[in-house]
Amino acid sequence: MNHIVRQILTSIVLLTLFASPAAQAEDLNNAWQEALTNDSLIRARQSEVSAATADLEVARAARLPNVSATAGITRFDEAPAFDFSGAGLPGLLPLFGGESMKMADARISLPLYTGGQLARGIDAAEATVSLRQSQARASTQGVKLAVARHYIDVLRAERELAVADGTVRSLAAHVGDVESMFESGSVARNDYLAAAVSLADSEQRRLRASNQLDLAKAAYNRALGRSLDASVSLDDRLPDIDPTLDLESLESLTEIALSHRDELAGLDASADAYRSQSESARRGTRPQLAVTGGYMALQNDFLNREEFWMVGVGVRWNLFDAGQARQKASALLFRSKAVAQQRNNLQSLIELQVRQSWLRLNETRERKRLTARAVEQAEENLRVVRDRYRNGEGTNTEVLDAEVLRSLSRSNFDNADFDAKLALYELARGVGRL
Repeated sequence: MNHIVRQILTSIVLLTLFASPAAQAEDLNNAWQEALTNDSLIRARQSEVSAATADLEVARAARLPNVSATAGITRFDEAPAFDFSGAGLPGLLPLFGGESMKMADARISLPLYTGGQLARGIDAAEATVSLRQSQARASTQGVKLAVARHYIDVLRAERELAVADGTVRSLAAHVGDVESMFESGSVARNDYLAAAVSLADSEQRRLRASNQLDLAKAAYNRALGRSLDASVSLDDRLPDIDPTLDLESLESLTEIALSHRDELAGLDASADAYRSQSESARRGTRPQLAVTGGYMALQNDFLNREEFWMVGVGVRWNLFDAGQARQKASALLFRSKAVAQQRNNLQSLIELQVRQSWLRLNETRERKRLTARAVEQAEENLRVVRDRYRNGEGTNTEVLDAEVLRSLSRSNFDNADFDAKLALYELARGVGRL
């Protein structure tokens, strides 16, 4: 019974030891979340959305009643008075008692007709909000793709270092075999020297791979807003992308991109905003009609009362402004046309991006299939060549060449694997579904 308990406890300890690194490993979803939280561009985009939303509320509020109130007291060096001497009447009649005047005023105004200027201004503000939101979503996808690249770069560098480590271990074992064979007189000294040189070269490549891994981790940390030397432990399982992307044709993917890319939606919104602003500026030359009402209190000794209520309708019509409104409207309309032209150029660029990503994905998957078979063949080739060399049937050069081929085939497979994974993320970004 005690033996069984010890076995169970030992199993738990081993599982804990092996599970701990995986539990601590960071996955790409967590990296995305941290990057989006810390990225200054994303925060700037969010601020722009908030600012545009506030501007929209300002534009909408212009249609509502405006209430204002004022109050004040004025002191004169000599109180003003009515002088009736010109009418042949003697004396002065003071306007108010003392040498100070108190006055209060409260008014409410409501626009009744603005020639559509306010409505077009609201349309422009709504389009600007859509623009900023589209830019924020596009920036989010851009950041996610950049983080995915850095994430995959770290995994790639780790795999390169693992291949380099394996090559060093394999060559070290071969050098040991050659040294023993040389000491026994079965091979020449140059076999040992050639093997030792190959080992030194592989150790140099391992050092370079280790340095590349450190650089990849530093770039990854920077993308997430961390200290460059922060510890990095990544889960090599990448999150899945929309599975329908693999089922769509190039034509379908292009159509999806043209309907989902936020950059295109943003340019459409920008053009709409300029058109609405142009129309708002043009309609500013129309009559502006508003109703006003208010209350006024004026301290005086001459009028029959000091408090007054009032209501009125006012019209304002800018009959001549030297063409300012017309030119402003024209300039805004030209900006709208310029944005539309930019959209046409961007549409063509997006179509090219989708095509490139789609072709790259198919290419890398085919490379992965081919290199997977090459890895198996290279491993078998190295085993056979080593056996032949140990049996005196092969040469040291064949062993060293086989080792190079094995290392190269392994690196080719790893690169094809990571290129395929990255190409899928690039395709998802290209169609606006990352």
